[in-house]
Amino acid sequence: MYLTDAEKGILDGKRGEIAQKCMQFLMAYGEAAGAERLVNLDGTVDLHPGQMWVPDYIITPEEIEALAARGERFKVLTFANKSTVPGFIFDGWEKCGTQPNSDPAFHRKCLEPLKPWIQMGMVPTFSCNNYLTASYWPAKGQHCAWVESSAIPWVNAILGARSNFDGCFQTAYLGKVPAYDMHLDENRVATILVECACELKTDMDYDLFGWAVGEAVGLEVPALVGIGKPTTSQLVKMNSAVATGGQVRMYHIPGITPEAPTLDAAFKGRAPKKKIVIERSDLKRVYEMMTYASNDNVEFVYLGCPHYNMVEVQKAARLLDGKKCKTPLWVMTNPLTYKAAQLMGLDVTIEKAGGTLLSGSCPGLLMGEMPPSAVMATDAAKQNYYITGIVYPKKLEVWYGTTEDCIEAAITGKWKGEWR
Repeated sequence: MYLTDAEKGILDGKRGEIAQKCMQFLMAYGEAAGAERLVNLDGTVDLHPGQMWVPDYIITPEEIEALAARGERFKVLTFANKSTVPGFIFDGWEKCGTQPNSDPAFHRKCLEPLKPWIQMGMVPTFSCNNYLTASYWPAKGQHCAWVESSAIPWVNAILGARSNFDGCFQTAYLGKVPAYDMHLDENRVATILVECACELKTDMDYDLFGWAVGEAVGLEVPALVGIGKPTTSQLVKMNSAVATGGQVRMYHIPGITPEAPTLDAAFKGRAPKKKIVIERSDLKRVYEMMTYASNDNVEFVYLGCPHYNMVEVQKAARLLDGKKCKTPLWVMTNPLTYKAAQLMGLDVTIEKAGGTLLSGSCPGLLMGEMPPSAVMATDAAKQNYYITGIVYPKKLEVWYGTTEDCIEAAITGKWKGEWR
């Protein structure tokens, strides 16, 4: 990798040992990725606070405390994704009913190490889709370092900024990242045309469509046509699923993706490698793959993957208003939406029905911590996909369906399912 004189100085230790370790990490990372150089970040960073990816380059909590104490700051605007190692519930933990997250000592223990990160400038959004509540968005063409599988296609495809899965302390501290894959023009061009041959109406339709697209294209960059006019919630669903069914980091929606005002612009005038048509039968096939439970008795319902926005929290509260749950129900959102929901009394509505409004995490990041259950229901393809592997070798059956399906299951304790 080519380094500038200033970057060589950092590698040689001229800016101190921590900066040197960060540069060593970026060098190793860049060489593994085939990058020829580093690029300066002029957008934003999205990272899992507390996470250090590679043992050889770990920056210790004590070192971060020392940096914060002497006034060091992250080089670019940095937002907190969900906390990891350990994951913990930010709001509502007192009522979650599980251990260790309902323990005040555990909560304090999790919060304390994050204070230096915040002191260094990290915005405490603590959400997998903090882009919905962040007060600043990167612009088209700006280089970012984001993390979280569903956040990467969002920053690339919806915002038109540029990122790989590379948000971490090192990129935020140095303000640099290896220049490869989605940071380079040539890798962002659409390669496959995907046509939706059925009408997408519901959030679940877009979730299933996203999965089917990801499964069909893998690592390619698709251009999506015929998908209608998705709401923000539907875009978030599709965007999350496309990176779970496959490994899509970038896609184009003509008229929405900043780089694709037209379909021809998405392909830069080139012909697609191939065309894929997604039919209603493809959505049904994905649905049946996601619905792998056999026991109708639902013992836990989880909503909020990615974290629910305000409209979705309102919808859940409306469906629960005046009802009583027979099974534990978690509704997960981000901390900022949680505070607004409190002001609106939505947490009270959910709790009166027997549910719990929470923020900041999910069963996946809690490593399977949830109310005791052998049968779970969720309205998220992503959570559905990951959770059984996370709780293994424990056996967990999972029902997948609409938000309405899941809340009905929480109220009745039974699974019906719109498409069952």
